[in-house]
Amino acid sequence: MFGGRKKLVMCQVCRGLIEASASTCPLCGRESVPPARISTAGLAASGNFFSLVILTINIALFVLMSIVEVRNGRGADAFMQSASNGVLYDFGALVPSLVGAGQWWRLVTCNFLHIGLMHLMFNSSALFSIGPQVEDLFGSQKFVFIYIGTGVASGIASYLFLPAGTAGASGAIFGLIGLLAVYGYRLGGSFGRGLMRQMLTWGAIGIVFGFFIGANNVAHVGGFIAGGALGFVLKPDAPTTARGASIWNAVAIACVGLVAVSFTLAGRSFGSQQDAAVEAQKANRERAAKRERGKDVILLSQKVHDAEDLVLNEDDLNPSTSRDHAEIAKELKSAVLDIKNAPEIDEPSTQIRNRIVELIGKRAAAYETTSRNGSAFSSSAFADLVSLKDAFKSYYEWEDSILSEYGLQRGRD
Repeated sequence: MFGGRKKLVMCQVCRGLIEASASTCPLCGRESVPPARISTAGLAASGNFFSLVILTINIALFVLMSIVEVRNGRGADAFMQSASNGVLYDFGALVPSLVGAGQWWRLVTCNFLHIGLMHLMFNSSALFSIGPQVEDLFGSQKFVFIYIGTGVASGIASYLFLPAGTAGASGAIFGLIGLLAVYGYRLGGSFGRGLMRQMLTWGAIGIVFGFFIGANNVAHVGGFIAGGALGFVLKPDAPTTARGASIWNAVAIACVGLVAVSFTLAGRSFGSQQDAAVEAQKANRERAAKRERGKDVILLSQKVHDAEDLVLNEDDLNPSTSRDHAEIAKELKSAVLDIKNAPEIDEPSTQIRNRIVELIGKRAAAYETTSRNGSAFSSSAFADLVSLKDAFKSYYEWEDSILSEYGLQRGRD
């Protein structure tokens, strides 16, 4: 009974009701059918379907990055703070050196990632305010193209003019702002001029604010210029012909495919940047440890050099020195204590240091003996002095062997 009912749609030119299967309107003769949007009909009609889809993707990726950080040991605060560089890079943040190495897809994926909860909330608020306006004015298909196109343009600007890594939707959002500014300019009238002023004000505030917080204004300007250029080229409203709808459907599908391919490529290399970051952190810790160890070497070297200067002093070598031998013994004991308190470096240096401490201790004891009874130095004391010189020589040989390892150089007298 109801099988013969035909679905009717409205011609986009004459507004007459025609059969949905008709490619040409029988009333006006124009090739005009309702735009075939690449979305569910009910949702697309709302004019903000793809704006909400992009918002959902941005939030989902932020949550995924936070989960990865929690699994890496960051704790629950990972949901509030920025992801580490390794995680950001693995998810597809724009890194100029990696883009230059062939990872072009980062120009796309970076537009869906955010550096911290506040970054996400700020961009989400802006996208939710501007995205539906653009989608309603230009149609879903053109909106997808505009958003991805201006986002990629902002990424290219960052790649060319900014050496640091970056991520965020703000480049594409500035593209929407630039597009609406030009749309208002072309529309004219009080409404058009008001819209243009509003968009230019938003853009200026965003740029100024970006300077204060250190945001990527290169991407902002690049996106704004790209959006403005598209505003002069693209006509507002959804496609009004079957051919136009097909073309823009294909463009939008290509953009969605580009995003899908880009994140697929990011997934194929997932983990490599985190591993690289871990290795870099390990190398940094090792370098820091070497720097600290280098300071320990310098401190030990100073103590040994001071002891050598004391032992090989001209008065020290002269048994008949007029200096008080008890005072000399006290200085030698102080030198022994300084060397003992110096940080340990490695086993070879520890053995040499212990030998030096032992021999200086004997020499201090020899001075104490002569101080008490006024006797001359024993022959063993002179033999210990020769051994002490050999110990100092061994220490300097060890010191020469480790200078390059700790990034040190022998000072010049």
